[in-house]
Amino acid sequence: MYYEIIYENGEVSVANYDTDEDALAAVTEQHNRAKAGGQNGPQGGPASRIVKVLVYTSHPGDYGTEGGMSTDEVNAGIKDLLKGVDVVNVQNLAAAVSALNHPMVTPESPHDSRFKMDSERELSASWDKA
Repeated sequence: MYYEIIYENGEVSVANYDTDEDALAAVTEQHNRAKAGGQNGPQGGPASRIVKVLVYTSHPGDYGTEGGMSTDEVNAGIKDLLKGVDVVNVQNLAAAVSALNHPMVTPESPHDSRFKMDSERELSASWDKA
């Protein structure tokens, strides 16, 4: 399973663990380091608290790597791209269409997912109970 870990400061990381229990142990350790004012693992810097963990069956960065999208998805994306446009720059449109299947999105809030792929579920926030 893949876990999108969303930190209090809005940063994210994706980790792979065999089980939810393994993920929860790692997340709890990171969160406790942050609460104690500790370091963020071997890379250093202050550790950041964890606010959300989303679970995926495949890596969320793999979204769109198959190269194809449904006609409905492309039509909806093009319609959004052309809203309020009177003259179309075809090269800009081509680049925007190419980006439709990019796996990342700009989140609405700092603690939202950074990925287009829908998560399977959210890991229980039991790491913050300790």
